[in-house]
Amino acid sequence: MPVCIVRVGGYRVNDLRSLEKLDQFLSKHNSLKMVIVSALPEIYQTIEARIGQVFHPEAGTDDVAAGLYDQYRSVLGEEPGELFVNATESLSQLLKGIFLTGDYSPALKDTVLSFSEQLTALLLIRRLELIGRSAALLLPAELDLKASPDFGNATFLSFQPEKAETLSAETTWVIPGSWGTAENGRVARAGRSAADYTAAFLAAGLSAEKLVLWGAEKEFYAADRAIVPQAALIGRLTYAEASELAYFDHYSFHPRAVEPLVSKHIPIHLVSGETSGFTPDTIINSEDFIAPQVVKSVACTDDVSILRLNGPGVGLKPGILARITGKLSEAAINIKSVITSQVSINILIDRKSGAGAVKAARELGFTAVNEISLLEKVSLIAIVGHGMQQNYGISATLFNAVARNRINVILSGSGASDLVSYLVVEAPDREKSVKAIYQAFLEPDQK
Repeated sequence: MPVCIVRVGGYRVNDLRSLEKLDQFLSKHNSLKMVIVSALPEIYQTIEARIGQVFHPEAGTDDVAAGLYDQYRSVLGEEPGELFVNATESLSQLLKGIFLTGDYSPALKDTVLSFSEQLTALLLIRRLELIGRSAALLLPAELDLKASPDFGNATFLSFQPEKAETLSAETTWVIPGSWGTAENGRVARAGRSAADYTAAFLAAGLSAEKLVLWGAEKEFYAADRAIVPQAALIGRLTYAEASELAYFDHYSFHPRAVEPLVSKHIPIHLVSGETSGFTPDTIINSEDFIAPQVVKSVACTDDVSILRLNGPGVGLKPGILARITGKLSEAAINIKSVITSQVSINILIDRKSGAGAVKAARELGFTAVNEISLLEKVSLIAIVGHGMQQNYGISATLFNAVARNRINVILSGSGASDLVSYLVVEAPDREKSVKAIYQAFLEPDQK
């Protein structure tokens, strides 16, 4: 069954010109049309803030409804429609129930947050209707989209493609992204802004020709443009390269979006709508493409800290790494990377998890570890591009670039993958590092 699947960022409901372009794009397809939408940031923030106040006696739910209605009026310039009002009232009743029962499980939090996408979907539908396009809401449950019960970080398991075959191709079906239902019927979200992943899962199950990401908020440039304004768009990426870059906050792409597509080699097209014929700005697929300069992007993030375990017996005592990683897992602390030596274990985690990681490490009482410390004022720099293990001089160019600029490297890691090498530097050196490395690899003639 031919199908056109498009992921749209929720913030686009405020961009009439982009939606008019989207309407033109959809008009070029006579097939079934599905638009998967993430939450409008303002709606998500309103609901998320209300979650934090759910047990405050003075906090009612009327203010939440009023705030959501105001956002509807701000976007559309009219009074909220019946479906929007009904969904808002359902959200209010759910919040009241949580307050009265005191039951606030991760599953309930997922249910509450799912309303941010459902309400955004209703806004988008009305926007499309005002343009002249027939559109309707399609909830994940109507496709029997199943997810694992890992609330807040669920994995999509299955859906019923035959249910999609009954849908009219004359209607554009708008699906709130990021969630499915667990076996017990409860909502399970795949994470914030995981509409990419939802869209990819549906595209794979329906054997779509491609997945279109419409007007990505942060496109794939060769560096953060706030640091390197001249950085160019990356025209071609492999699935693995895109997934690696997705962990850096100057790209808006869910790391798991490629996961369902790999086996079927379904490409992802990032389309801005600004080019003639809707030519994609970036194509992501399984093509084994090595750029002439090997490195395609210099990425960076400040959302990192280092848990460091030092001791002369670290390399001799078996089980230390297994015990600390297990303990961090129990504490729901995600590990970004691990870099070790015979006398030191360095675990890269996000910034907010630092204090909890130190506490967890100390509770283990390692006899072979005489120092547990946390480095927080650091930045992670990565060069990304396939072919690093097949080309000479990549590491030399990388380290020469930072050395020439008198930048101290706290940690480095390479060789674990053919497509990425990491440096950890002091946070004040982040921008200088990115500029130096970008120039060395991507503007070599201007050194």
